[in-house]
Amino acid sequence: MSATHADLIDQFIDAINESDAARRRSTIEQIFTPDCTYTDPEVAVEGLEALDAAFSSLKERTPPGFRFSLRAPVDVHHDQARFFWQFGPADAATPAATGSDVALFTGGRIRHVYAFFDTRTD
Repeated sequence: MSATHADLIDQFIDAINESDAARRRSTIEQIFTPDCTYTDPEVAVEGLEALDAAFSSLKERTPPGFRFSLRAPVDVHHDQARFFWQFGPADAATPAATGSDVALFTGGRIRHVYAFFDTRTD
C-alpha cells in the first residue's frame, strides 16, 4: 500500500526530528523527489543532498528535548497539503516556535515544501 499525503507529512516531521544521520537520509530519499525543493524564511534548498544538509544543520542547532510536532490534522486536497506545526520541548505549555507549511506532491512523493514561521521566542 502506498503512503497517503498525510503519511508523507508525518514522515517529513519524523525526518526533521531524526538524530541518526543515516535514518534521516533514508527517510528523505523515500519521501522526496530527487529534484525536491524546501524553502523557509531562513533557507532555500534544492535536491536531496541539500535538503539533508539543511535538516542536519537544523538538528545540530536544536536544543536537547526540542521537537517538531503537528498542531492539527494535515489538510490535503489534490496533490497538495497544508499543515500547522510547533517546535519546542514536548512538555512545554507554550512552544518556542509555530508555523505552517504547504507541500506539493508528484508521483506519490513530496516535491516542494514552502514553510512559514508564525512565532518564535529566540
